[in-house]
Amino acid sequence: MLTFAYPHFLWGLLALAGPILLHLLNRTRPRRLIFPSIRFLQLSPLPREGRRRLRDIPLLLCRMALFAAIVLALARPQWVPKRRPVDGSALQQAIVLLDSSASLHWQGAAEKSRNIALSALTSHIQDGWQTGLTTYSRDLLAEYPPGSSLQALQTALAEWEPTLSAGRPEQALSQCLAAFNPGAKRKKLLLISDFQSSDWALQELTLERDIELEFLPLDSLQPDNVGILSVQCTPLAGNKQRVLVLCRNYSPTAQQRLLSVRLGQQSQSNALQLEGGQSQRAAFVFELQEDSAGPGWAGLSHDIFPPDDEYYFWAGAEQPVKVLLITPDDGGSLSEDEVFFVSKALSAEKDGLPGRFTWERLGAASLFAADLQSCQIIFLLGSAERLSQDSWEKLTAFLANGGAIFHTPGQSPALGWHALREYGLSRSQYQGMLGKSSHDSSLGLSWVAPDSPLGQIFIPESSDLFLFPIRSHARLQAHPTERILLQTLDGLPALLEIASGNGRLYSFAFAFNLSWSDFPLSQSFLPLLRELCADAVPPQHGRKRIACGTPVPKLYRLDGSEILPVSPIDSSRPGAFLLGDCPVEINLDAREALPETVKTADLQRFLQRDREMPASHSATALAGSQSGERPLWQYCLFLMALLILLEAVLTTTADARKGKGG
Repeated sequence: MLTFAYPHFLWGLLALAGPILLHLLNRTRPRRLIFPSIRFLQLSPLPREGRRRLRDIPLLLCRMALFAAIVLALARPQWVPKRRPVDGSALQQAIVLLDSSASLHWQGAAEKSRNIALSALTSHIQDGWQTGLTTYSRDLLAEYPPGSSLQALQTALAEWEPTLSAGRPEQALSQCLAAFNPGAKRKKLLLISDFQSSDWALQELTLERDIELEFLPLDSLQPDNVGILSVQCTPLAGNKQRVLVLCRNYSPTAQQRLLSVRLGQQSQSNALQLEGGQSQRAAFVFELQEDSAGPGWAGLSHDIFPPDDEYYFWAGAEQPVKVLLITPDDGGSLSEDEVFFVSKALSAEKDGLPGRFTWERLGAASLFAADLQSCQIIFLLGSAERLSQDSWEKLTAFLANGGAIFHTPGQSPALGWHALREYGLSRSQYQGMLGKSSHDSSLGLSWVAPDSPLGQIFIPESSDLFLFPIRSHARLQAHPTERILLQTLDGLPALLEIASGNGRLYSFAFAFNLSWSDFPLSQSFLPLLRELCADAVPPQHGRKRIACGTPVPKLYRLDGSEILPVSPIDSSRPGAFLLGDCPVEINLDAREALPETVKTADLQRFLQRDREMPASHSATALAGSQSGERPLWQYCLFLMALLILLEAVLTTTADARKGKGG
């Protein structure tokens, strides 16, 4: 049937009489001419021509149609299929959407939610409504369609408990919209939640126009809550370990709590005094024992919101950074020297602690089949000119995802830098070689970028970085977008840092073997290489931290096979586990402890904003797009444009005819 979004504009059709009146008043008047020969004649009235009648009928009809098209366009007509109640009865359906996120663990909030839901279901069933129930947290948990029995709904509510996952209501809302019968006379959606702002930050979601929305919020709570935000475990020299716990006071008033940390059989406690709305760190030092390398626990004395009073972490050495050394398949002794020096630098201990890096070696011809997801750093040791197109595509994707690549020239430096330019990893120009591959001539370094990580650790007066001889190096011309970290005595780039995607490429002008320089034998080789590698490691590397309810990330080996846990990991509960050699920490999403909530009036205005828009703007509605509504006002605009053109043509024709008649 035909409906109008703004039917009051239809009163404007009464103004169609305007063009008729204008045409009746617009008659041709005779021109008065004075001639000398007739100026003495007496005036006499002209005979009447008859009744006044309409002229230019086609032009009049065109203008009336144009005015009617304007009025209809303003009224916004739309075609809505007529919906009939199922079986000819007035069907009424209601669905209760129950929030089951972790924020419902406030003391007494779960029981209040259960009572509100039970009361809403019972009252609607008694009033003749078909009722249903949907529960959600991060995902859709349970769904009882409209028409379910009261006993089934009561049983579901009796067994219902809030989860420890964050809330995402978008999927549940979409499922509720799809569960309504299109032919129902009345459709109502009842939302039971604490409406926490972090959960209800909706993006694109609109309800149908015929769905009633009712909010049943819980009472506003102002708890004196203190929670644990994070725990960092760092190995120390002397067989010790430091545990740093970050706590936050969500209350506006000062709070006192007892913080306890348990690591293996050891346990320590500390009393905390936290000011209102402030965060505070507490440090604990433990002796490393056999049972210390494993899951640890930190906890606060319980308050009104228990889930954020405990935090699980993994103690012991973090997952080492995996480094892949790519060498030519027939590199010979020079390639073996590079692998030897680089592997020794990566495996060295620091401050009595085991090495942070582990390395694997792979031939250039086998790189195309390797899975680089398990690596964080790749060394191209004289192998850039040996790589295939598939291998370069893998390296490009590796850099785009945040990896780091170290490149040194090989036996054909020109081909190596040409490949870097061809695949968009570098824009520097290779201009030949300087020096000879012998022990007779020598060059050297003269400058290090002071604002780089290297400039902070290498002081010219106390470092041999500028003392070792360089026998041969590539002559490079850096692009303005590339950063120079090291320069030679001639002012040429010796080390370039190039940003590529989310990762970085470090390109050296000389190789790491003694035929090019004595750099691998200098005392600067190890700190320079390790500092660059440490700077390239992502901040969150070493352990995976996920929120409760989040899927456990998948880890892969170099051959592409997935690393599986010893026993299945349940991410719905807090805990600390080991996946391969990578610790996985599962804890409550800290945003679930935030006391801020959204205003239900603002949320209702957002969800039902389609009611305030013309029908043509409801294309973003999730379920309304399939309702069969067809906006017609665009056709009125098209007709109006045609009538304007036709009116111009008819007006020109009428004016020309009158001009000839005059």
